[in-house]
Amino acid sequence: MDRSRFKGFSAELFNFLRDLAQNNNKEWFDTNRRLYESEVLGAAKSFVSEIGPILAMLNQEFETEPRVGRTISRISNDMRFNRHRPPYRPYLHIAFPRRGKKWSEEVLLYLGIYSQGVAIGFWPDGHRQPRAGRVQEAIKDNLKLFERYLKERRIAQSYWELTDGEPGAITKWPLPRSARRWVTLESFSVGEYFPATDAALAQRSILDRAQKILLDLYPLWLFAVSENLSDDLDLYRENAALLARPLTKAG
Repeated sequence: MDRSRFKGFSAELFNFLRDLAQNNNKEWFDTNRRLYESEVLGAAKSFVSEIGPILAMLNQEFETEPRVGRTISRISNDMRFNRHRPPYRPYLHIAFPRRGKKWSEEVLLYLGIYSQGVAIGFWPDGHRQPRAGRVQEAIKDNLKLFERYLKERRIAQSYWELTDGEPGAITKWPLPRSARRWVTLESFSVGEYFPATDAALAQRSILDRAQKILLDLYPLWLFAVSENLSDDLDLYRENAALLARPLTKAG
């Protein structure tokens, strides 16, 4: 059996995170460590292993190896500066920072795995709360380019502004259809949310959904970091169709 093959996010994964929130202590975690390693961490690693090559072809700057502390968040909290926090986080994040960069310094393409579901999309500022920043400034300076992107990828029709999933439920808000209105957005997490009850999450085909979402939202990352935005968007348009072949049909 190929252990690196992504099979979906199981019901056991969401049950584990839900139970961890209610039993956030070392004794419980040690008892259930094998479940964490197989259903939670195992699923995260296999997801990164399969989606990583697509992102690497989009941009070689992305870190795409399935490593805890780099593309996969640690389940344990850092207790050095706050001994009153619980020892574990009842959620897991997958993200693709640039090599050598910290998550807290980066805009990110990400996947958030919570007890109530999975969010996939673009996050504007690492661990910080979303706010007005470099993405909005770039949109303001390149309104025509952003308007074209919105129309070509049907972003406002296909995706949502998402609230944070820690610790409460994620809320979806409609996105503006006009580039000018994006400039005034403060909360800027964009993507799609799948509740834990969505049967699609447990299927390998969720990999294809994630692939499409990250491909569609990659230009948001470019607006935040690119020094040659017009050229980089042109290169993206040339390559997007080649990279859009569903991963589950590859090979």
